[in-house]
Amino acid sequence: MLEINKGIGKPVELKGLKGTYLYLAVGIVACSLFLALILYGLDVNTYLTTVIVLSLTLGGVWYCMRMSAKHGMWGLVKQEATRSQPKAIIINSAKPFAKLRETKRPNTRKGTSTTGR
Repeated sequence: MLEINKGIGKPVELKGLKGTYLYLAVGIVACSLFLALILYGLDVNTYLTTVIVLSLTLGGVWYCMRMSAKHGMWGLVKQEATRSQPKAIIINSAKPFAKLRETKRPNTRKGTSTTGR
């Protein structure tokens, strides 16, 4: 019997591009097409337009493939998460540390009992 839901839970993949990087590469190609239309509408030389658009498209897709191979599917998400974390936590008072002393922790060391035997 054939499995109908064979690829459920797996990321979208095409030629080594996985997940977010695939969508980014598609966006780069779409923007390059839009740029070609704008340059053609401004009567820029056709050969110059072709060179500009092809170099930007190939460079962008190559960059996406390199980042996908280096960081994996969740690379962009992890990168964004590390940017949103603070570089340092600055505390101007000792109150949080004083509260840590006040909290009682249970004695969980081996060899000691809570009954005193």
